[in-house]
Amino acid sequence: MHNTLKLVLSISIALLLSACGTTDSALKEQLHNDAYVVGFHDGRHSGMKEAGDEWEHFIRDHERFDSEPEYKEDWLAGESEDRRIQTQAQAIGDSVGGAYTGYQINKEVDASKPHPKKIANEAMKGVDTTEMNNLGK
Repeated sequence: MHNTLKLVLSISIALLLSACGTTDSALKEQLHNDAYVVGFHDGRHSGMKEAGDEWEHFIRDHERFDSEPEYKEDWLAGESEDRRIQTQAQAIGDSVGGAYTGYQINKEVDASKPHPKKIANEAMKGVDTTEMNNLGK
C-alpha cells in the first residue's frame, strides 16, 4: 500500500511538474527549428528516464546528435531540464510518502492506547454509584 501510494504520488507530481516545463509549442513560438524542438523533446524523455521515471524511454537520434548542433544542444537542454524536474518530483513523492507513513504510525499508536472512558469504567467496576445519581438532582 505504502509503495503504491508513493508511486501514484510521484507520477502525479511528475506529470504536474512536467506540465510546468518547456513545451514543444513554446519552443516553436520562440522560432526554434524542428531539429531543436525534436532534440529537446527527445532529451526530455531521456532525462526523465535517467532520473528514475520507469515509464519513460531513453531517446536519442545518434546520427542527428553527432551531425546537427541544434539537435544536440537542445537534446542536452531537454535532458537536463527533465532530469531536474523528475528528481524534484521524486523528492516530493518521497516526502509525501514519509509523511503518510508517519501519519499511519501515529494512528496505529493512538489506536493501541487505552481509551480514557474504558479506563474510567474499569476503575468504577464494582463501585456502588446509586448515590451519585442523586447529586445531579
